Amino acid sequence: MTTTPGPHAVPQVAMSSTSTLVTRTGSWKYQMPAYHDRVAPCNARCPVGIDIEGYMNLLREGRVDEARDLLLTENPLPAVTGRVCHHPCENACNRHALDGAVAIHAVERMLGDLAHQRPAPVVRGTPRAERVAVVGSGPAGLACGYHLARLGYGVTIFESADAAGGMLRLGIPEYRLRRDVLDRDIARVAAHGVEIKCGVRVGTDIAWSELTKSFNAVCISTGAHTSRALGVPGEDLAGVRPGLAFLREVNSGKRPALGQRVLVVGGGNTAMDCARSAMRLGAKVTVAYRRTREQMPAIKEEIEDAMREGAEFVFLANPLSFNETNGRVSAMVCERMALGEPDASGRRRPVPTGEQFTLEADTVLTAIGESSALQNFFPDVEGSDSGLRVDALGGTTRDLLYASGDVTDLERTVADALGAGKRAAIGIDRHLRHHHGDTAELNALRFAEGNLSAARWSGRDPIRRTAPLNTVVKPDDLNFTQFRRVERHADPHLPSDLAAQGFDEVNAGLSAADAMDEAQRCLNCGVCTECDVCLIFCPDAAITHAEGGAYVVAMDYCKGCGICAAECPRGAITMTQDRP
Repeated sequence: MTTTPGPHAVPQVAMSSTSTLVTRTGSWKYQMPAYHDRVAPCNARCPVGIDIEGYMNLLREGRVDEARDLLLTENPLPAVTGRVCHHPCENACNRHALDGAVAIHAVERMLGDLAHQRPAPVVRGTPRAERVAVVGSGPAGLACGYHLARLGYGVTIFESADAAGGMLRLGIPEYRLRRDVLDRDIARVAAHGVEIKCGVRVGTDIAWSELTKSFNAVCISTGAHTSRALGVPGEDLAGVRPGLAFLREVNSGKRPALGQRVLVVGGGNTAMDCARSAMRLGAKVTVAYRRTREQMPAIKEEIEDAMREGAEFVFLANPLSFNETNGRVSAMVCERMALGEPDASGRRRPVPTGEQFTLEADTVLTAIGESSALQNFFPDVEGSDSGLRVDALGGTTRDLLYASGDVTDLERTVADALGAGKRAAIGIDRHLRHHHGDTAELNALRFAEGNLSAARWSGRDPIRRTAPLNTVVKPDDLNFTQFRRVERHADPHLPSDLAAQGFDEVNAGLSAADAMDEAQRCLNCGVCTECDVCLIFCPDAAITHAEGGAYVVAMDYCKGCGICAAECPRGAITMTQDRP
């Protein structure tokens, strides 16, 4: 090529008669990118086993009804858990490292309430001849019955109380869980064909032996309803009573007289419910706990609400005895504790200091834990003081007898109970179908180390996954520079002075619009959302859109530089030396 000399002339350059496509730069590489869907930490930490990232992604795409349905695949009571779950998913949320965890509980509550207004279709598997009895209609029993019904089984739930719900109805006050919300979630379970017989006490109205003869399998989900005793002098005085019995009375609509000064002993959720309920009855409440606030097992928000509403706390206080006046409790004698080495729970052990002090009281509510008294009915079933012992699928040491929820020796939260009920349903289904999978098969049903997925077990998982890897995405796997900071929406609460005057719901929940905003804050950890960042940053233009979605990498031109993986916002690309 020649040009006329001059100041603005084009210099001589080499021209190719082809294109850069003939230069296959990919032959240089020793590693290559691969797209993998990995596990978001919220999914791995959810005791229920909900595909949280999955429904968040559906909401991001505006597929609200599909998000609702995916949530209901794993959780029969989302309006309940949206209000009372301790949401460990949020503690695990990678967005903590950016600007605060996504308010997952608020999104779940929005979807749960939406399912009341716009019910999802009832899902039933191929009808099966076998029938299953579930004893107890708390969260574990309802979950077990719900999932079994969706697998095609006939299910009857036996409940000794007059209404279903177990501890959800008897133990949780209405200011945390409205009864109309609970009733609607339970109605969904019944709509799946689950028969719920209330006012029937198994062991009294119907023999356990009759139950095991009449049904092909039995799942015990009776909960833990016996308050543990303090074991100190004066505990039998008038005015000292189990906190759980007090909550049952209040939740049944009664308003017991407590006097002006109420002491609550304990640091768990039952203690917080006792304290807040007692304040609503006009008492001045002090909570005595033998460790410090940092070691309290209660949900953090419940502690904050109790403090906001006026409860006082005395930490490092261990009851020694009760004083009486005219046969009624008048004070609790305590010993000052100090924190020692961690115990089996991982919390620092309280150790006595020898210092004593006294707290005056008109009523003392004890809430140091609950136990089940079921061992007497099944002396041949292995268990301990903590409850019945079960395997990974809720099986006890007796054939076709399963157990789930607080009656076992596992974690005692609403979410854990729902997850345990689902595991028992899968275990019963597996047994009745004579299906004997191995541990690897069960692990494939989990989100990493989390709970089992009903969607995966039933083969009805609607989420398309790209070369899934069952590993959890950590903050270091994400590229936070690709996300803008967005402040988390805070739950609107009743003013504290108004809240403590009655039993109206305290947390009003986010509006639907704000909840959808929260869903947009989800980082979709480990999952490709087809955001095109990899395509834009690839210096070799080796990444293009694939037909039908996702991407394809032209390996003949990819040099394995790793820029796509480094720039990927969500950790959905890994560099590998494995040839495709």
